[in-house]
Amino acid sequence: MAVALYGNLFARDILSAHAVERSANQVHLQAESLVSSLRQAQGDAFYLTVLRSLRMLRQQAQADQVALWRNEVAQDFMVLLAVRPMYRALRYVNAAGMEVVSVETNGETVSSAAALLDRREEAYFQATANLPASGVYVSPFVQEENERGVPTVHYAINMPDHSGVIVIDLHAGWLLRNLPAQLEGDIWALVDQSGRHLVYPENFDPGTITDDLSPMLGGGMGSFETSHSVYVYDTIVPTASNPGQFWVLYRETPKTMLYAELNSFYLAAGGFSLLGLALAALLALLLSRHLVKPITQLEYMTAAFGREGVPPPLPENLPQDEIGSLTRTFCVMARELERKRKQEHQLLERLIRAQEEERKLIAYDLHDGLIQQLVGARFHLTNFREQQSITPEDARKGLMRGCEALTEAIVEGRRIIEGLRPAVLDDLGLRAALEDLAQSTAQAAGWELTLELQPLPTEPETSVGVTLFRITQEALNNARKHAHAQHVSIHLYNGVGIGLVVEDDGVGFDSVALANEAHGLGVRTMQERAALLGGTCVIQSTPQQGTKIEVWVPNVPQIPNSGFAPLAALNGAAPVGEESA
Repeated sequence: MAVALYGNLFARDILSAHAVERSANQVHLQAESLVSSLRQAQGDAFYLTVLRSLRMLRQQAQADQVALWRNEVAQDFMVLLAVRPMYRALRYVNAAGMEVVSVETNGETVSSAAALLDRREEAYFQATANLPASGVYVSPFVQEENERGVPTVHYAINMPDHSGVIVIDLHAGWLLRNLPAQLEGDIWALVDQSGRHLVYPENFDPGTITDDLSPMLGGGMGSFETSHSVYVYDTIVPTASNPGQFWVLYRETPKTMLYAELNSFYLAAGGFSLLGLALAALLALLLSRHLVKPITQLEYMTAAFGREGVPPPLPENLPQDEIGSLTRTFCVMARELERKRKQEHQLLERLIRAQEEERKLIAYDLHDGLIQQLVGARFHLTNFREQQSITPEDARKGLMRGCEALTEAIVEGRRIIEGLRPAVLDDLGLRAALEDLAQSTAQAAGWELTLELQPLPTEPETSVGVTLFRITQEALNNARKHAHAQHVSIHLYNGVGIGLVVEDDGVGFDSVALANEAHGLGVRTMQERAALLGGTCVIQSTPQQGTKIEVWVPNVPQIPNSGFAPLAALNGAAPVGEESA
C-alpha cells in the first residue's frame, strides 16, 4: 500500500510537470514562429537596401530618369509584396522624410500607393534615421487609421549610406494567426516590456490579471502558478540593437483544464488498482508455477551432468528471463567443458604418439648405429683372438679395428645422449646452445646462416629453454631434410616473453594441407610443445616461397591444468635422428 501511495504521488508529479512542459513547448513554438517572421523581415529589409533599381534611383538627377527608376523600384517592391502575405506595405522614405516609393496590398491585390506622404513626424522614421547605418528599428504594435481592427508593426532599416529608410509594415494579425482569437478556456496574449497588452482575445479584460504580469516582465521564459491558474511565458526581442524593447507571449490556463489528464489518471488508477487486486492471487499462482518449473528443470540438468558427464540439450520454450539465461549459460558451459575434455584427450593421444615415435627413432638410432658398431667391435676382437697364433701383424690390425669400432660406438653413444639432453644447454645457456646448434647444422647442410640472437637478461626456466631448443632443432632438421634451402635465418628476441623466428628460402610446402593430413608429426610436435607452456607456434609456408616458423612462449611457463602433460614433453626429450615433417 505504501508503495502504491508513493507511486501515485510520483505519477502525479510527473504528469503535472509534463502538462506544464507541454504548455511551455506550445508557447515556445508560437514565440519561435513570431521570431522567424521577424528574421524573414530582417532579411528582406537588408535585401531591399541593396536593390540595383533603388541604387540607380538614388543616383538619378533628371526628372524623367527619376520617374523611370521609381517605377522600377515600385515593380520590385510589388514582386516581393506579392509573395509575403504578412506584409501590408513596403516604403522607401528619403532622408528628408518624404516617401519616394510606396506600395500596398489589401490582401488580394498589390498596387502603388495613391499618394506619397510626408513621414517626417512619424516616430518610427525619426527613431530609424538616428540609428547607425543599416540599423534596425521595430515599432510597437500600432493601429493605423485606415486599418481598423488590424494592428501593424513597422519594421524599418536605415540605408547603408544614410540616404533614407526602408519600411516594412507587418500585419500583426498574420504574425499571430495561430493564437486563438476567442476565449477557449485558456488565454493567449502578447504584452510589451511595460506590461501593456498588445494582442489578446475578444471578451477578455486585461485588467483582471495586472497583478500577475510582474514575474513575466523580467525577460526570459518560464512558468508560475497562482491559486487558480498556471502561466507559461516566453520573451521575444524584436531587434538585438535594442534589448530593452521586448514582447512577452504568455498563456494562462486554469488548473482544472491543465491538469485534466491528472484527474483522469486518478480515476483510471483507482479502477486498475481494484482490478489488480482481483488478479493478484491468480497471477501469483501462475507466476509461481512458471518460475519454479525452469528452476526444477535446471536442477535436474545439473545433477544429470554431474552424474553422467554428458552435456544436456538446450530445453525448448525457455523463458526470456534470468532463469532462462542461466539455463542457456549452463548448457553452453557444459558443451564447452565437453569440448575441452575431448580436446585434452586428443592432445594426450598426440603426445603419447609423439613420445612413442621418439622412442622408436631412438631405437632405430641404437640399432642402426651404436649396436652395429659394437657388433663390429666384437667381430674384430674375436678375429684378434683367433689370429693370435697366426702372425702378430694380422693380430695387431684386428685389435686396431676393434678399438676404432669401440671409439665410434662411444662417439655414437655420446651423440645419442646429446640428442636426448644437450649438455651445451646446461653449460652455456639457451642463446649459446642455439648458436652452436645452428652453426653445426648449417655447416653440415651447406647453408648461408644469419643469426640475430638477442641476449637474455636471465636464463629462462629449464622447460622454456628446452622447448625453444627442441623446436629450433626440429625446424632445422626439417629444413635440412626437405627444404633444399640456400639461406636460413634465426632470430631470438625477448620482451613480454621470448620470441623465436626460424626462416628459410627453400621449396616450402602447403601448410594447410599438411595440417589436415595424418602425418606431419614434426609440425604438430612443435606446435604442441609451445602450447604446453601457454605459448604459440605459427608456421607459414607456401610452395616455392620458403617457410617461416614464429614461436612465442612466456618467461614463466603456463602449463595447462589438464593433469596429464607428460614429463618427457615438458623436459624436451627428442629423438636424435631427423624427424619427418
